[in-house]
Amino acid sequence: MTSKLFIVGSSIQTRSNRLTYSKVRTIFSKEERLRQTIFTINSITNAFPDSKIVLVDSSDDTKDIEISFKYFKNVEFIALKELSGEAHEIVNTHKNKSLCESLLLNTYYTQYKKYIKEFDFVVKACGRYFYFDMLDSLFTEENKDKIFFKKPLKFKWNDTWNYQYIDARETQKDDFIRQYCTVLYGFGSSHLHKFIDMNEAIVHLISYPQMSHFDVETLSYYMTRPFQSQIIETDWRVCGWDGTSGRFMFY
Repeated sequence: MTSKLFIVGSSIQTRSNRLTYSKVRTIFSKEERLRQTIFTINSITNAFPDSKIVLVDSSDDTKDIEISFKYFKNVEFIALKELSGEAHEIVNTHKNKSLCESLLLNTYYTQYKKYIKEFDFVVKACGRYFYFDMLDSLFTEENKDKIFFKKPLKFKWNDTWNYQYIDARETQKDDFIRQYCTVLYGFGSSHLHKFIDMNEAIVHLISYPQMSHFDVETLSYYMTRPFQSQIIETDWRVCGWDGTSGRFMFY
């Protein structure tokens, strides 16, 4: 049996700062986001009862939140503010959610590299989403050198999106832009350095005003083309409520 570490990026208590696409970071209360995150943890535990789950949360006040998870024997709660005050402030205030997500993850990845590599597989998940149909048969010894993404979404190319930076239509031989769902993906822990490098590149890229419209989903697809042969595209399913609109989403 292979060992699995689930890293759940989370922001249970959000500030009132706006996002690039929304005047609010969430329409849900702290209490509702906490309930949804507990469902997230339960969905992972039910699918993989022997897995370890690390919840990395960017809330300002984490004392009562942490108490809610202390009865989960397989869950470790980590407050982002304890890892980096600078990252904690950026994640809570920056308008681009993709930058915030990449910075939160990398803050944990870089400080816990040795611990993460004790596991065979790493699975990145998001709080407040629920996971099912995650095939345990993929987490095998033979696949420890693989990367798992859900099958990409694709959209007809639109020049007004200003995505020329990742224009690969000539290589692809079609007129589409593709995205990987970053609500859920996994990789053999030997690939950790690739994801640290990718997150760092995304943070730096989006920091430039002329690149601030980019998103982690699109960049993740195009930045992983150099090691495409190691990627297994899956039928994993995810559902949950979009924080800014309240819509129920099904991926």
